[in-house]
Amino acid sequence: MIVTASVLVAFLVGCLLGFGYYQLNYGTTVVSATPLEPSSPAEYPPSPPEAPGNPGQPVLEGNPDEEPPEEETPSIAPVPEAVSPRETAEEQETPDEKVAYITIDDGPHPQNTPAILAILEEFGIKATFFVLGTGVEKHPDLIKQIHEAGHVIGNHTYNHIYQETYASDESFWYSVEKTEELIFELVGYRPTLLREPGGRFRSMPEKQQMVRDRGYGLVQWNVDSYDSRTPVPDAATIFANVIRQAQKEKLWPAMVLLFHETGGHESTVEALPVIIQYLLDEGFIFKTILEMDQDVLANLPKP
Repeated sequence: MIVTASVLVAFLVGCLLGFGYYQLNYGTTVVSATPLEPSSPAEYPPSPPEAPGNPGQPVLEGNPDEEPPEEETPSIAPVPEAVSPRETAEEQETPDEKVAYITIDDGPHPQNTPAILAILEEFGIKATFFVLGTGVEKHPDLIKQIHEAGHVIGNHTYNHIYQETYASDESFWYSVEKTEELIFELVGYRPTLLREPGGRFRSMPEKQQMVRDRGYGLVQWNVDSYDSRTPVPDAATIFANVIRQAQKEKLWPAMVLLFHETGGHESTVEALPVIIQYLLDEGFIFKTILEMDQDVLANLPKP
Protein backbone atom coordinates (compact mmCIF):
# COMPACT_ATOMS: atom_id res chain seq x y z
CA MET A 1 0.00 0.00 0.00
CA ILE A 2 1.30 3.44 -0.88
CA VAL A 3 0.70 5.94 1.90
CA THR A 4 0.31 9.46 0.56
CA ALA A 5 1.36 12.58 2.41
CA SER A 6 -2.28 13.63 2.93
CA VAL A 7 -3.15 10.30 4.53
CA LEU A 8 -0.11 10.51 6.82
CA VAL A 9 -1.07 14.04 7.89
CA ALA A 10 -4.67 12.94 8.49
CA PHE A 11 -3.40 10.02 10.58
CA LEU A 12 -1.16 12.21 12.72
CA VAL A 13 -3.84 14.86 13.26
CA GLY A 14 -6.39 12.16 13.97
CA CYS A 15 -4.17 10.76 16.69
CA LEU A 16 -3.77 14.18 18.26
CA LEU A 17 -7.54 14.66 18.21
CA GLY A 18 -8.22 11.30 19.82
CA PHE A 19 -9.17 9.32 16.73
CA GLY A 20 -7.23 6.19 15.86
CA TYR A 21 -7.09 6.43 12.11
CA TYR A 22 -8.58 8.01 9.02
CA GLN A 23 -8.99 5.65 6.12
CA LEU A 24 -9.32 7.43 2.79
CA ASN A 25 -10.79 5.57 -0.13
CA TYR A 26 -10.27 7.79 -3.13
CA GLY A 27 -12.58 5.71 -5.31
CA THR A 28 -15.61 6.68 -3.25
CA THR A 29 -14.17 9.62 -1.33
CA VAL A 30 -14.87 8.08 2.08
CA VAL A 31 -13.27 8.94 5.39
CA SER A 32 -13.79 6.75 8.43
CA ALA A 33 -12.60 7.15 11.98
CA THR A 34 -12.13 4.93 15.00
CA PRO A 35 -11.73 6.54 18.45
CA LEU A 36 -8.84 5.73 20.71
CA GLU A 37 -9.42 4.84 24.34
CA PRO A 38 -9.00 7.88 26.63
CA SER A 39 -5.50 8.13 28.02
CA SER A 40 -6.77 8.70 31.55
CA PRO A 41 -10.23 8.19 33.11
CA ALA A 42 -9.75 11.48 34.92
CA GLU A 43 -9.36 13.34 31.64
CA TYR A 44 -12.17 11.84 29.56
CA PRO A 45 -15.37 9.93 30.36
CA PRO A 46 -15.60 6.31 29.11
CA SER A 47 -16.48 6.04 25.44
CA PRO A 48 -20.04 4.83 24.74
CA PRO A 49 -20.27 1.46 22.94
CA GLU A 50 -20.31 1.45 19.18
CA ALA A 51 -23.72 1.28 17.54
CA PRO A 52 -24.63 -2.26 16.39
CA GLY A 53 -23.84 -2.79 12.76
CA ASN A 54 -21.67 0.30 12.58
CA PRO A 55 -18.21 -0.77 13.76
CA GLY A 56 -15.53 1.86 13.58
CA GLN A 57 -17.82 4.87 13.50
CA PRO A 58 -16.51 7.93 15.35
CA VAL A 59 -17.67 8.38 18.92
CA LEU A 60 -17.94 11.83 20.46
CA GLU A 61 -15.78 12.16 23.58
CA GLY A 62 -15.77 15.39 25.56
CA ASN A 63 -13.84 18.17 23.85
CA PRO A 64 -11.13 16.42 21.79
CA ASP A 65 -9.06 19.49 21.06
CA GLU A 66 -8.74 23.15 21.72
CA GLU A 67 -10.91 25.43 19.63
CA PRO A 68 -9.25 27.04 16.60
CA PRO A 69 -7.80 30.50 17.11
CA GLU A 70 -9.87 33.47 16.07
CA GLU A 71 -9.02 35.17 12.80
CA GLU A 72 -10.34 38.29 11.24
CA THR A 73 -12.48 37.03 8.40
CA PRO A 74 -16.22 37.61 8.06
CA SER A 75 -16.83 34.00 6.99
CA ILE A 76 -15.78 32.50 10.30
CA ALA A 77 -18.11 32.30 13.28
CA PRO A 78 -16.67 31.89 16.78
CA VAL A 79 -16.40 28.37 18.12
CA PRO A 80 -18.90 27.85 20.96
CA GLU A 81 -17.70 27.58 24.53
CA ALA A 82 -18.27 24.42 26.52
CA VAL A 83 -21.72 23.99 28.06
CA SER A 84 -21.74 25.33 31.60
CA PRO A 85 -23.08 22.97 34.30
CA ARG A 86 -24.87 25.99 35.75
CA GLU A 87 -27.21 26.22 32.76
CA THR A 88 -30.83 25.55 33.68
CA ALA A 89 -32.54 22.22 33.15
CA GLU A 90 -34.70 23.81 30.48
CA GLU A 91 -31.65 24.89 28.51
CA GLN A 92 -30.20 21.39 28.81
CA GLU A 93 -33.39 19.60 27.72
CA THR A 94 -32.85 17.43 24.66
CA PRO A 95 -35.07 18.53 21.74
CA ASP A 96 -37.60 16.10 20.25
CA GLU A 97 -36.00 16.33 16.82
CA LYS A 98 -32.33 16.74 15.94
CA VAL A 99 -32.02 18.34 12.50
CA ALA A 100 -28.88 19.06 10.48
CA TYR A 101 -28.91 21.29 7.40
CA ILE A 102 -25.91 20.88 5.12
CA THR A 103 -25.06 24.08 3.24
CA ILE A 104 -22.28 24.30 0.69
CA ASP A 105 -20.91 27.61 -0.57
CA ASP A 106 -18.95 29.05 -3.50
CA GLY A 107 -19.62 26.41 -6.16
CA PRO A 108 -20.08 24.79 -8.43
CA HIS A 109 -16.65 23.20 -8.93
CA PRO A 110 -15.85 20.70 -11.73
CA GLN A 111 -14.32 18.07 -9.43
CA ASN A 112 -15.68 18.71 -5.95
CA THR A 113 -19.34 19.24 -6.85
CA PRO A 114 -19.78 15.84 -8.56
CA ALA A 115 -17.99 14.17 -5.64
CA ILE A 116 -20.27 15.87 -3.12
CA LEU A 117 -23.36 14.96 -5.14
CA ALA A 118 -22.26 11.32 -5.17
CA ILE A 119 -21.80 11.32 -1.38
CA LEU A 120 -25.21 12.88 -0.79
CA GLU A 121 -26.84 10.38 -3.14
CA GLU A 122 -25.18 7.49 -1.34
CA PHE A 123 -26.66 8.63 1.97
CA GLY A 124 -30.00 9.57 0.43
CA ILE A 125 -30.00 13.10 1.83
CA LYS A 126 -30.47 16.55 0.33
CA ALA A 127 -28.43 19.70 0.84
CA THR A 128 -28.55 23.40 0.00
CA PHE A 129 -25.96 24.78 -2.44
CA PHE A 130 -25.24 28.52 -2.37
CA VAL A 131 -23.70 29.14 -5.77
CA LEU A 132 -21.84 32.07 -7.29
CA GLY A 133 -22.91 33.65 -10.55
CA THR A 134 -19.44 33.19 -11.99
CA GLY A 135 -19.66 29.48 -11.22
CA VAL A 136 -23.07 29.25 -12.84
CA GLU A 137 -21.65 30.78 -16.01
CA LYS A 138 -18.66 28.42 -16.08
CA HIS A 139 -20.44 25.20 -15.15
CA PRO A 140 -24.12 25.35 -16.15
CA ASP A 141 -24.22 21.56 -16.44
CA LEU A 142 -23.39 21.22 -12.75
CA ILE A 143 -26.18 23.61 -11.76
CA LYS A 144 -28.58 21.39 -13.68
CA GLN A 145 -27.17 18.29 -11.95
CA ILE A 146 -27.66 19.85 -8.52
CA HIS A 147 -31.24 20.76 -9.43
CA GLU A 148 -32.09 17.41 -11.03
CA ALA A 149 -30.75 15.55 -7.98
CA GLY A 150 -33.37 17.32 -5.85
CA HIS A 151 -31.08 19.65 -3.94
CA VAL A 152 -31.88 23.29 -3.23
CA ILE A 153 -30.00 26.06 -5.01
CA GLY A 154 -29.44 29.33 -3.18
CA ASN A 155 -27.95 32.65 -4.26
CA HIS A 156 -24.42 33.54 -3.04
CA THR A 157 -24.12 36.70 -5.22
CA TYR A 158 -22.10 36.96 -8.40
CA ASN A 159 -18.38 36.81 -7.64
CA HIS A 160 -17.63 36.94 -3.88
CA ILE A 161 -15.45 40.03 -4.38
CA TYR A 162 -16.20 42.15 -1.33
CA GLN A 163 -15.03 45.43 -2.85
CA GLU A 164 -17.59 45.05 -5.64
CA THR A 165 -20.41 43.26 -3.85
CA TYR A 166 -20.48 45.55 -0.82
CA ALA A 167 -19.58 48.84 -2.49
CA SER A 168 -23.20 49.96 -2.02
CA ASP A 169 -26.69 48.54 -1.61
CA GLU A 170 -27.17 49.00 -5.34
CA SER A 171 -24.07 46.99 -6.21
CA PHE A 172 -25.11 44.26 -3.77
CA TRP A 173 -28.52 43.87 -5.35
CA TYR A 174 -27.05 44.01 -8.85
CA SER A 175 -24.85 41.04 -7.90
CA VAL A 176 -27.80 39.17 -6.40
CA GLU A 177 -30.15 39.80 -9.32
CA LYS A 178 -27.55 38.95 -11.94
CA THR A 179 -26.96 35.58 -10.30
CA GLU A 180 -30.68 35.04 -9.90
CA GLU A 181 -31.24 35.49 -13.62
CA LEU A 182 -28.44 33.06 -14.49
CA ILE A 183 -29.95 30.39 -12.25
CA PHE A 184 -33.46 31.02 -13.57
CA GLU A 185 -32.33 30.51 -17.16
CA LEU A 186 -30.98 27.06 -16.29
CA VAL A 187 -33.49 25.58 -13.86
CA GLY A 188 -36.63 27.65 -14.36
CA TYR A 189 -37.00 29.10 -10.88
CA ARG A 190 -35.59 32.05 -8.98
CA PRO A 191 -33.88 31.20 -5.70
CA THR A 192 -35.59 32.59 -2.63
CA LEU A 193 -32.64 31.77 -0.36
CA LEU A 194 -29.68 34.12 -0.09
CA ARG A 195 -26.38 33.90 1.74
CA GLU A 196 -24.24 37.00 1.54
CA PRO A 197 -20.48 36.41 1.09
CA GLY A 198 -18.67 36.10 4.39
CA GLY A 199 -21.87 36.36 6.41
CA ARG A 200 -21.33 40.12 6.37
CA PHE A 201 -24.86 40.88 7.62
CA ARG A 202 -24.71 38.64 10.70
CA SER A 203 -24.41 41.61 13.05
CA MET A 204 -26.37 44.10 10.91
CA PRO A 205 -30.10 43.83 11.72
CA GLU A 206 -30.97 46.60 9.28
CA LYS A 207 -29.30 44.73 6.41
CA GLN A 208 -31.00 41.50 7.42
CA GLN A 209 -34.35 43.25 7.28
CA MET A 210 -33.45 44.80 3.93
CA VAL A 211 -32.95 41.30 2.51
CA ARG A 212 -36.20 40.00 3.97
CA ASP A 213 -38.09 43.02 2.68
CA ARG A 214 -36.99 41.99 -0.81
CA GLY A 215 -38.56 38.57 -0.31
CA TYR A 216 -35.44 36.50 0.39
CA GLY A 217 -34.67 34.15 3.23
CA LEU A 218 -31.28 35.20 4.58
CA VAL A 219 -29.40 32.05 5.56
CA GLN A 220 -26.64 32.16 8.15
CA TRP A 221 -25.04 29.20 9.96
CA ASN A 222 -24.31 28.08 13.49
CA VAL A 223 -21.82 25.24 12.91
CA ASP A 224 -18.70 26.22 10.97
CA SER A 225 -16.40 23.56 9.52
CA TYR A 226 -13.69 26.25 9.34
CA ASP A 227 -12.74 24.96 5.90
CA SER A 228 -12.54 28.55 4.64
CA ARG A 229 -9.23 29.04 6.43
CA THR A 230 -5.92 29.29 4.62
CA PRO A 231 -4.47 26.78 4.27
CA VAL A 232 -7.57 24.61 4.10
CA PRO A 233 -7.57 22.19 7.06
CA ASP A 234 -7.20 18.47 6.47
CA ALA A 235 -10.16 16.09 6.71
CA ALA A 236 -9.44 15.07 10.31
CA THR A 237 -9.46 18.68 11.50
CA ILE A 238 -12.65 19.53 9.59
CA PHE A 239 -14.35 16.50 11.12
CA ALA A 240 -13.24 17.49 14.64
CA ASN A 241 -14.33 21.12 14.12
CA VAL A 242 -17.87 20.09 13.22
CA ILE A 243 -18.27 17.38 15.85
CA ARG A 244 -17.05 19.62 18.67
CA GLN A 245 -19.71 22.20 17.87
CA ALA A 246 -22.39 19.56 17.28
CA GLN A 247 -22.30 18.77 21.01
CA LYS A 248 -24.30 21.92 21.77
CA GLU A 249 -27.83 20.68 22.44
CA LYS A 250 -29.31 24.14 21.99
CA LEU A 251 -28.38 23.90 18.27
CA TRP A 252 -29.99 20.53 17.61
CA PRO A 253 -33.45 21.72 16.46
CA ALA A 254 -31.79 23.69 13.62
CA MET A 255 -28.09 22.97 13.15
CA VAL A 256 -26.89 24.68 9.96
CA LEU A 257 -23.50 23.38 8.85
CA LEU A 258 -21.22 25.51 6.65
CA PHE A 259 -18.91 23.91 4.06
CA HIS A 260 -17.16 25.14 0.91
CA GLU A 261 -16.52 23.35 -2.37
CA THR A 262 -14.11 25.47 -4.40
CA GLY A 263 -10.72 24.24 -5.60
CA GLY A 264 -8.49 23.25 -2.72
CA HIS A 265 -11.39 21.92 -0.65
CA GLU A 266 -10.79 18.27 -1.41
CA SER A 267 -10.38 17.69 2.33
CA THR A 268 -13.94 18.93 2.82
CA VAL A 269 -15.11 16.30 0.37
CA GLU A 270 -13.11 13.68 2.26
CA ALA A 271 -14.55 14.70 5.63
CA LEU A 272 -18.17 15.02 4.54
CA PRO A 273 -19.22 11.33 4.53
CA VAL A 274 -17.83 10.60 7.99
CA ILE A 275 -19.50 13.74 9.36
CA ILE A 276 -22.80 12.64 7.85
CA GLN A 277 -22.46 9.10 9.20
CA TYR A 278 -21.55 10.37 12.65
CA LEU A 279 -24.59 12.66 12.80
CA LEU A 280 -26.87 9.88 11.54
CA ASP A 281 -25.57 7.60 14.27
CA GLU A 282 -26.28 10.36 16.80
CA GLY A 283 -29.92 10.49 15.71
CA PHE A 284 -29.88 13.54 13.42
CA ILE A 285 -32.04 13.81 10.35
CA PHE A 286 -31.08 15.94 7.35
CA LYS A 287 -33.23 18.56 5.66
CA THR A 288 -32.82 21.42 3.20
CA ILE A 289 -33.15 25.05 4.23
CA LEU A 290 -36.46 25.29 2.35
CA GLU A 291 -37.89 22.82 4.87
CA MET A 292 -37.01 25.09 7.80
CA ASP A 293 -39.66 27.26 9.41
CA GLN A 294 -39.15 30.90 8.44
CA ASP A 295 -39.22 32.09 12.03
CA VAL A 296 -36.51 29.60 12.92
CA LEU A 297 -34.49 30.67 9.89
CA ALA A 298 -34.65 34.29 11.00
CA ASN A 299 -33.65 33.36 14.56
CA LEU A 300 -31.24 30.45 14.35
CA PRO A 301 -30.12 28.98 17.67
CA LYS A 302 -26.79 30.58 18.48
CA PRO A 303 -23.71 28.72 19.76
